[in-house]
Amino acid sequence: MNNRKKNLNGFKTLWIRFDAETADKHQLFFKEHSIRNQAPEHPRGRTLFLLNVPPYVTSDVLQKTFSDLCGPVFNVYYTNAKGFKSAYIVFRKEHSLERALEILNEYVVTLNTEKCICLTGLAKWCKEYNDSICNETKMKEEIETFMQNYDRRVLAKIKKEKAMKENPEDGWVTVTGRKKRGQFALSRKETVINKVQQKEEQKNKKKQLLNFYTFQIRESKKQNLAELRKKFELDKKRLQDLKSKRTFRPF
Repeated sequence: MNNRKKNLNGFKTLWIRFDAETADKHQLFFKEHSIRNQAPEHPRGRTLFLLNVPPYVTSDVLQKTFSDLCGPVFNVYYTNAKGFKSAYIVFRKEHSLERALEILNEYVVTLNTEKCICLTGLAKWCKEYNDSICNETKMKEEIETFMQNYDRRVLAKIKKEKAMKENPEDGWVTVTGRKKRGQFALSRKETVINKVQQKEEQKNKKKQLLNFYTFQIRESKKQNLAELRKKFELDKKRLQDLKSKRTFRPF
């Protein structure tokens, strides 16, 4: 018996079972968390340290169970996510921790009750999947709120820059040459429009498959040959016109 007390090393025990119909029980070990370098999220006098927590016991179940036993719980922290876990339970008041330390070693807690539901297996996986689905209405509200705040910041910045230009301090004029996307459109000059059209035509030509098939190659050769013949006839006619216009005839 003395060896068992030494092995517990200051820990007390608490028995838990899944529901009222379950005969098997599981043992938890807990004590007050008090060390030299106390973390801010684990305040001294309000934190309970637990060992041997089963994988199916969630933080919500622990929070609900110890709130009913001892008093309101501020937060629950797990140190490891897989297998049997260790947990820190932070109470809102110090007397709740004192109540927890007064729990008898033979006390049995039922996790799955009408007030506190502990899901396992397929029901737990279905809940995790449903919770992972994004709410479209909520997401739309968040996007609209973000865009409204963004528009306000942009408008305030533009007003500030305009005020600095109109009322320079100490005779200095602030020059801002950075353009916002969508704030200034391209000028409607004919040269600019022609350049844009040429770029679009070049993009469209690159997308087309020219001389890819055999009939396309054959047609392009015929077209080039016809253009060469036409050009030859035009050059021949131009040469005859030049000869007929010559006035100097030595013979």
